[in-house]
Amino acid sequence: MIGQLQKEILTLPNLDRTRYENIFKLYTVEKDSNSSYYYYNILNKVIIPDSIDQSLLGTINLDRKLPWTTLSYKIYNTTHLWWLIVLLNKPSNIFYADAGAQYKYIIQSNIDGILTDIIQQADK
Repeated sequence: MIGQLQKEILTLPNLDRTRYENIFKLYTVEKDSNSSYYYYNILNKVIIPDSIDQSLLGTINLDRKLPWTTLSYKIYNTTHLWWLIVLLNKPSNIFYADAGAQYKYIIQSNIDGILTDIIQQADK
């Protein structure tokens, strides 16, 4: 199995579409005739262009410091889209969203389209 998405590999768990792990293809290395392991090409990355259509975005102001996963849950009702908020905002702190800051996020109704675009771009 070379270059398959996780959802295509039946021996692996089926992850929610919003998971960062679902964007990139997995590759297989045979350890020996009885075992193998999967890996991602860690050089692949997702970039949200600065020129993104602003009508796709909302903003949120924080009154306290929050982990990115908590901010994701607050906006999307899932912790799995933390990576999208981080990529969109390019923060200096990769662990927490800072108090007093304003952050951009993709409006919920645009998430499916954005995820489809990201997955298609990553597949090239």
